[in-house]
Amino acid sequence: MNKYLLIRLGAIGDIVLATAAIEAISQAEPGSQIDLVCKARFAGLLKGHPKLANVYGFDETGRHSGLRGLLMFIHELSANNYNFIIDLQNNPRSRMITLCLNAGKKIHWPKDTWRRRMLVWGRGRGKTYKTVIQRYLAAVEKAGVKQPEAKPKLYPVVDDTIKLPQGEFIAIAPGAHWPTKRWTGFASLIAKMQNAYFKIVIVGDKSDKAIAEEIIKTSGANATNLCGQLDLAQLTYVLSQAKLLVTNDTGAMHIAEAAGTPVAAIFGPTVKQFGFAPWRPESRVIETELDCRPCALHGSKKCPKGHFNCMKLITAEQVKDSMAQ
Repeated sequence: MNKYLLIRLGAIGDIVLATAAIEAISQAEPGSQIDLVCKARFAGLLKGHPKLANVYGFDETGRHSGLRGLLMFIHELSANNYNFIIDLQNNPRSRMITLCLNAGKKIHWPKDTWRRRMLVWGRGRGKTYKTVIQRYLAAVEKAGVKQPEAKPKLYPVVDDTIKLPQGEFIAIAPGAHWPTKRWTGFASLIAKMQNAYFKIVIVGDKSDKAIAEEIIKTSGANATNLCGQLDLAQLTYVLSQAKLLVTNDTGAMHIAEAAGTPVAAIFGPTVKQFGFAPWRPESRVIETELDCRPCALHGSKKCPKGHFNCMKLITAEQVKDSMAQ
């Protein structure tokens, strides 16, 4: 039985997509042990995951902060002897962890950041590129695992303490870390859905609570605002219960798909060619084709051109129509 250690410290979407590698190993070698290293604040994503033996949370702001903390974390893992360590992060911290641990074979995932930078600079925008999922699976293939059809999967834990509306509902995730990734038409969209059969649940972190309240006020909708009330395990459960998630290009998009829920994803400064687009056949991407897209690897504080047309030109009617497809 082989022992695998996967390292993907963050962020939310990247960890979710990396679960495709877990599925691939589990399908190819059902009896193997799979451990994962991620940042402690993201470990809730993997709560109840039946195919992971151990999830090691790296507490970057607490006991594992600084070089001494990193060495302490490495020491905590040093008793484990792995057949394979697969570094799906490939940054100085993950390389240090990989270097210091014992393993029969060590594999580093190529980040390929240069390709995305070239897209931002206007090069190669018409080409087709491998998705991040495909590239994660290529990394585990170097360990002899060949499961090219494996997909990300989360295993939601039922939580009856969360008050969800009766019947089917659509989830809305209006937030995003970068302002340019936030579509401003959610209130108009919800207003257009007032007579629809589905109820509305708005999700996000504490910073999204005021945004959600303004959306509810402007739209006049009787929506449920769960922003700031859910940890990652609870968010995974809520999204698994939704009929659909309407979202910006954020971690919630990836959580929903891995939990079995299709998405209608609104892309502004980022593009599908970056490799992070929705993968479910029933999911949709709503975007505006502009010469200035993409303008940043992850989004930015303000539009470099000053017009923000990548988001402003997307209408609530467009998004509503995509939901019906």
